[in-house]
Amino acid sequence: MRIIGVPVQVWGAIALVLAVVWVFVWPQREVDGVAYLILRWGHALVWLLLGIAAFLAPVASTAAKGTGMAAGLVYLAFLVTVSING
Repeated sequence: MRIIGVPVQVWGAIALVLAVVWVFVWPQREVDGVAYLILRWGHALVWLLLGIAAFLAPVASTAAKGTGMAAGLVYLAFLVTVSING
């Protein structure tokens, strides 16, 4: 399986590298509770889920779709939290 001519495994590896980057780079704002968790770990979790979805896509498309949808929901929560606490 390929996306714009590149195997999904390559996209998955790129997503996992980005997940590691976002573990160290995050919006450092003065918030507590759930907002802190979302801002601290949300973006990294999105990229981790996208990487997992990319690796699942060739063998388990239903699981890959669910994982991709979960990534979208986490990203939406991240964006809303950034907007509210911006």
